[in-house]
Amino acid sequence: MASYSWFIVCAVLITVKFVFGNDCSSLMKLESCDECIRCGGQWCNDPDANTRCLETPSDNWCPGYREELIVIGERKEPGTPDKPTYMERTVKVGYQNIINYKNIEPKVKIINTTQNHNFYVKTAKFRGKENWYVEASPGNEFCSEKSKTLEGVYVEIDVGDVKEIVQYHVPCACQCSERAEVFSRKCNGRGTYACGVCSCPSGWAGKFCEKKECKGIRGDLQCSNPARNELECSGNGYCGPCETCECYTDRPGSKYFDKDYYCADICMTTSDCDECLSNPALGHCGECHYPFIKMKYNETLMAERDSMNRSVWVTCNGTVDECHVEYAAMKDENDDVYVMVIKLCDHSTGAAVAGGVNLTIPVVLTVLLVAAAGAATAGYLVWKSRPPPLPLADTQYQNIGAEDCVGSNPLYIPPTSYYNNPTYGKN
Repeated sequence: MASYSWFIVCAVLITVKFVFGNDCSSLMKLESCDECIRCGGQWCNDPDANTRCLETPSDNWCPGYREELIVIGERKEPGTPDKPTYMERTVKVGYQNIINYKNIEPKVKIINTTQNHNFYVKTAKFRGKENWYVEASPGNEFCSEKSKTLEGVYVEIDVGDVKEIVQYHVPCACQCSERAEVFSRKCNGRGTYACGVCSCPSGWAGKFCEKKECKGIRGDLQCSNPARNELECSGNGYCGPCETCECYTDRPGSKYFDKDYYCADICMTTSDCDECLSNPALGHCGECHYPFIKMKYNETLMAERDSMNRSVWVTCNGTVDECHVEYAAMKDENDDVYVMVIKLCDHSTGAAVAGGVNLTIPVVLTVLLVAAAGAATAGYLVWKSRPPPLPLADTQYQNIGAEDCVGSNPLYIPPTSYYNNPTYGKN
């Protein structure tokens, strides 16, 4: 049972060290100046540098761009019988600081620290001499993620009857980190620029946050809707780097562009429910697959604008059963669509829509039949009002014989002029 408990404690300690410790296994892969300094490396602020962190760089590496750490110069205040000697030293992670003593072996102990106790202090004797020294060096785990530019360790050194206090300053963060530029132009206005590096937000990558991170891309996706056979992104956007539509934001009705559906606008959405457009009934339309509410046209509503000064109502045009329809549409925060029909069919063409049947031909035939009936009635009345014919038994029609027979026609009116034909009667 005891061995089992010991295993659990060891496992917990190992896990804690892994989570909270600095990963200094490969300095060349570090992309943060603070991480590089905490691991004892030197940092290059050149944004175009391929390698930024090295432990022992050459002299010609990163000229003019090396990060300079804060260094507190060595200082010593002599002590008194009531006050110990005070000294200040600066020591970087991965380096050692030496203080020499003669003849007497010093005794050392850490009395205070602003970080943890991953700080090593030891005494040693020079070979062949009666001289001693105190060596101090911070370990890779001394600086934490929240460390400041300088952290400190206080060490007490007893040399015989003399007591000394040494404050070791340890650089744990870079000065350039305190001058970070948020939404920097060097990072294409997206990331934070510090120490020559762009820290990109979620969804962006690259040295200057210029690459869109594409997650879950499928090879069968495209930027044009095959069901509609339309333009790229419905003409309301462009195909982005991840083969997805990026919708325009400065076009009329752009507030309703559907990024997840080829940037389709609200007119395309409402056209899927043309039965509701042609139906004169107001209110909810049950024939649509989404909430479709039809309202009576109100011209004053067309002037409504949202908080970004965009038009709330969008004017749309369409054709239902060869009938032109003009209407206005909007969508609320619940994605309910509201529609106001402005014009249903152009009345100058005589077209109308009623239950999906075109009434133009029956109306024309009815008009023609009425006109024909009227004309027939008028002709009949004229025929009825003519003067009656003379009776054939009248004496005026008697004794009419051959061609040379002369009769008297009571209806005859003599001419007012005459003409003699010289050829008449001659053989």
